[in-house]
Amino acid sequence: MPAKDTSAITPFFPDEADHELINLVLELKGEASRLSGAIHPITASALAALVVNMNSYYSNLIEGHFTHPLDIEKALKKDYSDDEKKHLLQLESVAHVEVNKAMRKRLRSESINICSVDFICWLHREFYNHLPESLRVVKANTGDTWEVIPGELRIRDVEVGRHIAPSNTTLTAFMKIFDENYSPGRISLSAKRILSIAASHHRLAWIHPFQDGNGRVTRLFSEAYFMVDGLDANGLWSISRGLSFYKKEYYERLSNADNPRISDNDGRGNLSSRYLKEFCVFFLKTAIEQIKFMSHLFETDSMLTRIEKFVDLMAHRGELRPESKYVLKEVFLTGRISKTDVMRLTGKSDNVARSIMKDLLDKELLKTDSDDVKAGLVMNFPVMYAPYFFPKLYPAEIEGTILHKG
Repeated sequence: MPAKDTSAITPFFPDEADHELINLVLELKGEASRLSGAIHPITASALAALVVNMNSYYSNLIEGHFTHPLDIEKALKKDYSDDEKKHLLQLESVAHVEVNKAMRKRLRSESINICSVDFICWLHREFYNHLPESLRVVKANTGDTWEVIPGELRIRDVEVGRHIAPSNTTLTAFMKIFDENYSPGRISLSAKRILSIAASHHRLAWIHPFQDGNGRVTRLFSEAYFMVDGLDANGLWSISRGLSFYKKEYYERLSNADNPRISDNDGRGNLSSRYLKEFCVFFLKTAIEQIKFMSHLFETDSMLTRIEKFVDLMAHRGELRPESKYVLKEVFLTGRISKTDVMRLTGKSDNVARSIMKDLLDKELLKTDSDDVKAGLVMNFPVMYAPYFFPKLYPAEIEGTILHKG
């Protein structure tokens, strides 16, 4: 029977004094801080745009929906496939990117309680409002089809695998107690707030507030929690990448944490404290692994070496001039350069410097981020060149096809 008493969701946290959890929380905080200061803020902003696209790829892949990263980038430029199935998958990916951007914009400009039912429903509404009606339909095991109403809590009871989600008539009460226990504004200790990100990820999935889209909304919610706690390193890493790599274990850990308390030694709540801890350990370790991976990618000397090798390859192909490396290295390090800097950095005449700059702009390796032409040029990271600059950002087989298509 679906749960109707809100005590069914307890405990909200595993043992907070657990040394393994404390150590993981401290490690995550330290690694996120290190990544935050790794590169120039303007360059970080350009990289964050690539990470948002990557996040869409991996989050949708967790749902079993594959959209090639180049097709996601094309869709963001309104270049959609003529193939209807691909077109719909592109729309789904764009929806994820757009809601991620809107979420980050809101969180930077407003004081928001991310655990409130209003914010979580807003995430759902933003996602589904970007989708056509054909992608707002859920087919039940019985063969019945239901329409998903953007931003509306489900009006039917559901089963997810072995888990029977709370009764739809009690969702408001469950969302209220979720807010009361996980809201960052109600938790004074920073260590507990970081643990809250992991625990709330499972508990929101357990509530299963919407008819469909719960997985994506839960991952977006966790991205928001990392952001408000200052752990997202300005958008330079993604939890979805790690969860996608460990998809089987991710689902197993989620499912295990749905289990009722095993014995009197398994906490004092309705659900298993032991399995909740195991999920939190998995989630925190995955986050730390992803932050460390990105920190390694952005290490300055390695990044400058990859820029040089990339330009050498492009020069060999006749697509860039060798002096382009000096421009790209400088803009990566300083965030922004002026058009006159291009001539200074390359040591070439004004006409040649203009040609170098034009090639870099045409290949979208440089861009202007302001309507003011005097504002200068900043770096950009097109997906087609991601394997050169950021190897292993995508799976090896996908990198191969990016390089082939590019």
